Amino acid sequence: MFFRILKKDLKRKKVMNAILLCFILLATMFVASGISNVVSVMNGTDSYLDKAGIGDYVVISMGADSKANINEILHEMEPIRDYRIEPVVFGEKSNLKDMHGEKLEAKNSVIYQSIEDSRLKFFDKENKQITQIKPGHAYATGDFMEKNHLQPGDKIRITHNSISFMVTLDGMAKDALLGSSMMGNSRFLFHREEIEKLLSDETIYNGYQGQISYIDLKDEAGVSEIASVISQAPGIMFSGARSLIKMCYVMDMIVAFTMLILSICLIIVSFVVLKFSIMFTIFEEFREIGVMKAIGIRNFKIRSLYLTKYLMLAVIGAFVGFFVSIPFSDLLLRSVSSNMVLEADNHFLLSVLGAILVVIVILLYAFRCTKLVKKSSPIDAIRSGQTGERYKKKSPFRLVKSHGSTGFFMAVNDVFSAPKRYMTIITTFFLCTLFVLVFVNVSSTMRSDTFITTFGTRSDLYYTDLTEAMSCMNPDGRKQIEEYFAKTEALFKKNGMPAKLCVETQYKYKVHFDGKDYSISCQQGIHTKASAYEYINGVVPQNKNEIAITPMVSKLTGAKLGDTVTIDFGKETLDCVVVAYFQSMNQLGEVIRLHEDAPTDFTYIANVMSYQIDFDDHPSAKEIEIRKEKIKKLFDNEKVMNATEYCDDCMGAASTMESVQYLLLGITLIVVLLVCILMERSFLADEKSQIAVLKAMGFGNRRVMEWHMIRFGIVTLVAVLLAAICSIPATYLIGNPIFGMMGAGKVAYVIRPWKIFFLYPGIIFLMTLLASGMTALQIRTIKSNDTTNIE
Repeated sequence: MFFRILKKDLKRKKVMNAILLCFILLATMFVASGISNVVSVMNGTDSYLDKAGIGDYVVISMGADSKANINEILHEMEPIRDYRIEPVVFGEKSNLKDMHGEKLEAKNSVIYQSIEDSRLKFFDKENKQITQIKPGHAYATGDFMEKNHLQPGDKIRITHNSISFMVTLDGMAKDALLGSSMMGNSRFLFHREEIEKLLSDETIYNGYQGQISYIDLKDEAGVSEIASVISQAPGIMFSGARSLIKMCYVMDMIVAFTMLILSICLIIVSFVVLKFSIMFTIFEEFREIGVMKAIGIRNFKIRSLYLTKYLMLAVIGAFVGFFVSIPFSDLLLRSVSSNMVLEADNHFLLSVLGAILVVIVILLYAFRCTKLVKKSSPIDAIRSGQTGERYKKKSPFRLVKSHGSTGFFMAVNDVFSAPKRYMTIITTFFLCTLFVLVFVNVSSTMRSDTFITTFGTRSDLYYTDLTEAMSCMNPDGRKQIEEYFAKTEALFKKNGMPAKLCVETQYKYKVHFDGKDYSISCQQGIHTKASAYEYINGVVPQNKNEIAITPMVSKLTGAKLGDTVTIDFGKETLDCVVVAYFQSMNQLGEVIRLHEDAPTDFTYIANVMSYQIDFDDHPSAKEIEIRKEKIKKLFDNEKVMNATEYCDDCMGAASTMESVQYLLLGITLIVVLLVCILMERSFLADEKSQIAVLKAMGFGNRRVMEWHMIRFGIVTLVAVLLAAICSIPATYLIGNPIFGMMGAGKVAYVIRPWKIFFLYPGIIFLMTLLASGMTALQIRTIKSNDTTNIE
């Protein structure tokens, strides 16, 4: 008898069981792939850095003599176990053009090197190490090829000073040091012949040579000592510990964690749907349950019948979901880590355990939900499932007082009469919509100028001129920048755009505090005042021996407000008082802000950021955009940006967050579709006799369908509006840790009401109406003579 009832249930409720199976399959797929990918990214990042040979500390230096200086320093240091130095040539994005002479896009400076001289291991898209490159061929790292829509086999022209040659791109190379979105430099790997061509130019040989050093330490304690010594060497453009380089892959980790959170969200949705399915089945099968109890079958036996069904569905869904998760995991891993060597092969067991976990949790939850069987009695079979009379009003609404259509009144009346019945839809749509809206808010914030003060001062326009910036990175660079500013300001004035220029510069200095030495980036503006920057606590630095530090630097060194740290500026050593905290996304927050009178020396310059333009006549936003286009033509430079574009350019993560946002929206719409079909089919089965009565009274199909669709519309509006309201505090809860890892702990999020209250809720609302309307078409098959049908 058990199997007969089970067979009947599976046959009669094919749609409901199929949808429940889909949710179990989706949940298993995301759990199995999510756990695998999180472990792959978290542990795989270290594994990738080890495989590439990144070492414990990295130094990038520039200058023909810098190799000898670095070699001398590293050779004598006790904490160093081993080190590797590879020669490179620095270039600019203006060096790069396609076959048609069009400029190619590249972020920051460009690095050229031969594969024969490389000390870091590079890998192709198939994760195979690149050991040989033919003369006339090259590999590009990072997203250079994707950004410029280039394919393997395409040719590009490289023109650097007097040297010009063509190379054929063999593909994209994975670069552990510079390949992350937070680093963003493009590196080109050649045969040695191409590097020899470049170095044959005397200007390139003397001014654009450089080195990258990969250092292995005996223990972690050596990081502080080597950082201290390296900071005293001239020509250091970048130096950082392995932990800093690993943190540059933070966006990849965030996307992986998002997939895991999405998996948990889908499991919750599966539980909500499962509970509804069990409750609906038990309430619908009052006759079978009552008869079984009447003939002496105990509660546990009856519950076992339903548990057998859900166990079977869970096993089938988990089995299929597990095998689907394997290619899905590879797909996610490839999209998350196109610039990393990550493999999920070693986490097969984790995926299996994830699938088994889904089965166990669903079975336990099903067992808990079937306790409703205990409340049923043999008398239910006689009373058509009703155990008593109703002595209170069903709803506060009355048809005679209604001014709307009959369908609208019935829909509102149903929702308010039995709100628990619609909690499945509200809970499911609320969770999915909330998740989407949080990422909409985060993406909107990344596509705004909110973070502009974490990079420097707020200006009208920003532009990047790598040629000029690199030529200034020498001991006389300050004088060159002043001359460049005077010449450019005169050019602007001549063209009717009176303006002042300023720029942020970064230096690597030795910082001593509490008996320990550190190498920390110190940032100072040229033609700016300390009072022009934003601080989150403390007072503005007033003289050259007052500094502001970030919370990251405070955590690294232990320095607090009022403490004194010693900074070695090269020619002068100053005891500087910490007078303020500020937040910065430069160097992932490890930055010290110097007063404009601090005795900085361009011998220790590490970076010259984008030039900033402040117009004297305070033009409108529209006029600024017009001038932006004018300056682009004046400088023949496409890298002229407003504040929003500059933030996006510096972070390089907005597109990744938007991709995740659209993925979540797509999955939400699939969930909405499945839930609407499941619920509407359930309502049709439960209300078949009521629909037949309405038709007998003269109601047409359109009116009855209107009733069903409006019900879904009401509960969907409740769910999405609740989600929109809750998305604001949830954005702070989820977003602050994300941006905190990048150096910005306090963020003023950009909440666009038209997006979170209208656009995305509207998309979900329309999908609900479409799905419920299409499913409600089955109403046309119900006849007026079905009034007595309770099957």
